Amino acid sequence: MLRINPKSLSLSNSKIISYLIYIFFCAYFIIGIKIYKDYGITTDEPFQRTSGYYWYLWIISNFFSDYTNFEFLKINFNKMEWSQGFKNGLFLEYGVIFDLFAVFIEDIFNLENVYQKKHLLNFLIFFSSSVCFFQLIKYRFKDNFLSFIGVLFYITSPRVFAESFYNSKDIIFMSFTLFAVFFAVKLLKNYKIKNIILFSLFAALATDVRTMGIFLILLFVIFFILECLEKNSFLKNNFTLFSLLIFSYFLFMYLFWPHLWLNPLDNFLASFQSFKNYSWGGSVLYLGEYVSAQHLPWHYSLVWIVITLPIIYSLLFVLGSFKISFNFFNNFLNIDPENFSKKLWYSHNDKIDLFILMYFLVPIVAVIAFGSTLYNGWRHLYFIYPALVYISIFGLKYILSFDFFKNFKYFFYSIIFIFIFINFYNLIKFHPYQNVYFNYLVEKKANYLFEVDYWGSGNAHALKKIIKDAQSNKKINVGTASFTPLSYSKYIINDKKIENINFLGNDQLNNDYIFTNYMYEKDPKISKKYLIPRNYEKVFTLKRGNIIINEVFKKK
Repeated sequence: MLRINPKSLSLSNSKIISYLIYIFFCAYFIIGIKIYKDYGITTDEPFQRTSGYYWYLWIISNFFSDYTNFEFLKINFNKMEWSQGFKNGLFLEYGVIFDLFAVFIEDIFNLENVYQKKHLLNFLIFFSSSVCFFQLIKYRFKDNFLSFIGVLFYITSPRVFAESFYNSKDIIFMSFTLFAVFFAVKLLKNYKIKNIILFSLFAALATDVRTMGIFLILLFVIFFILECLEKNSFLKNNFTLFSLLIFSYFLFMYLFWPHLWLNPLDNFLASFQSFKNYSWGGSVLYLGEYVSAQHLPWHYSLVWIVITLPIIYSLLFVLGSFKISFNFFNNFLNIDPENFSKKLWYSHNDKIDLFILMYFLVPIVAVIAFGSTLYNGWRHLYFIYPALVYISIFGLKYILSFDFFKNFKYFFYSIIFIFIFINFYNLIKFHPYQNVYFNYLVEKKANYLFEVDYWGSGNAHALKKIIKDAQSNKKINVGTASFTPLSYSKYIINDKKIENINFLGNDQLNNDYIFTNYMYEKDPKISKKYLIPRNYEKVFTLKRGNIIINEVFKKK
């Protein structure tokens, strides 16, 4: 009689699952390559490109003065909106590694449609991070199927999916942070030279995008100290390797951040101070009220996390974080003062879980403690998103660890896949404006309670509608009744009629059309500069689900 090994049918070990995972990543890669052109230009992108250009020209002028393309690049730079600010010494403290690399690629390959090509580059880095996240979950749980669920969570959250194509600050920072955390987790088990170099490299790259990346090294130092307390000979055996890690981190950080070359210590401290309290003086719409970005309530980022992620993430996260915290406090309370060993973890997995929980908590506590200026939701904290998903998967694993629930494992997996299917549905439903997704807790009232398209990702679509509606080769004046600039979208529209448009900004006197996406830096009830005159009628509304993204008004 033919005997079948039950293990061969296990979802965790099945070769079929391995093949499906491989096919999934291939399909995801192909989809990304196909759709990256669908996304419009966002408000930060011209600034980021100018930043990359400034430092690219600075490096050429200081180290390659005979570079043949220098004058052409300089002309391009001088035409950019933010160039004068950089020449006046402003904005130099911003990390520039990704934007610098993007300009290098643009120059070397003489690229056209540079913003779209940068979207592709953005996606490729995020795609790589998704592979890394799969490996992180697999390393911890030794379970292909659970790792597959984890990477589906990681990829299909609508806002993260959309911004993976154009958010060249927060998503790139998140990706580099994830790479660093992966090698930090491996380093916590084995102090190999390879892990040291790769951890220090990616931690440095993360810092070179946002100075908050330094917390990765600080967090690792804390765990190193705890290891030293646990094992008497640990410091002696690993001091040289630990010194190499610290040296490598600062070496890589300075190597890839030109601003630090000018004045290594003062410029780094100035950059860190800028992160702690960025001086933007605008207000943000939060819970239906306009609140100063410099004086937001402590729960601002937490509320944004809850309302913009699929609700299943938050539920599983709460369970997972409770269990990890319980393990930590239980171990802590059982410390033997006479024998300071096995104090906070009983296994390497316990150590990993605590490290990931701290990776999530430390930045949130730091933001609250420093009173950091925040705006545009929780995008400045996107880099903790991998930790949130990791802990959610831990929560799922914890549920299935109970004997009662083990009998219903496939039922729970089915429920999870229903939620993932809903994620896929929302990706299609909102495309290419997944960035305006809110979960069912607030979706129907989102326009009245929170900022929606703060990226201006829908602006290009509205501009195309204006061009089509005008049906004329005459000059037309277009005003903007919101804080988000409309003129940036001209860089991504391949239509000669774009030359017929005069962008008048907030001047509402002589407009043929007025655009708004209802983004304001001040309460519009107090400031009347965004008021749309009564002699204009609505001709277009861009909407996804219950969310209004933007509208266009035409003079009667």
